[in-house]
Order: sequence, then C-alpha cells, then structure tokens
Amino acid sequence: MSNRLYTIGEASSFLQISKPTLYRLTSQKKIPFYKIGGNVRFSEAHLLAWLEKHAVMPEGVENDRKAI
Repeated sequence: MSNRLYTIGEASSFLQISKPTLYRLTSQKKIPFYKIGGNVRFSEAHLLAWLEKHAVMPEGVENDRKAI
C-alpha cells in the first residue's frame, strides 16, 4: 500500500466527491487527515480504509473485508 499523501483537490478526485464535501468531512472529523503546516493532507492508505469502512453490501452477500 502506498504512503502517498493527497491534497484536498487530489483526495476529492480520488474519492469522486466535491471539495466542499471533503472539507465538511474533515471539519466534522469524519475522515482521517493530517494537518501539516496548516495544510490538510490525506493518506492513500487511510482513504482506502475509510472507503472500505463505509461500503454498503447487498443483503445476503458475505462481507470478506479484512480487519484494518
């Protein structure tokens, strides 16, 4: 897994959500992020884990997610 850090713009593109939505998630502390010198950065590994945590699985489908 990559240790790459994303900016707000890069992370919003990666997650396919708007920048305002991502800003809201960070201000509400609903998504993991780093504050580096006043700038917000997102770890690729944390974004992928956050996506997995918020996946909605259809009923009757086994959830084979690994514990993170």
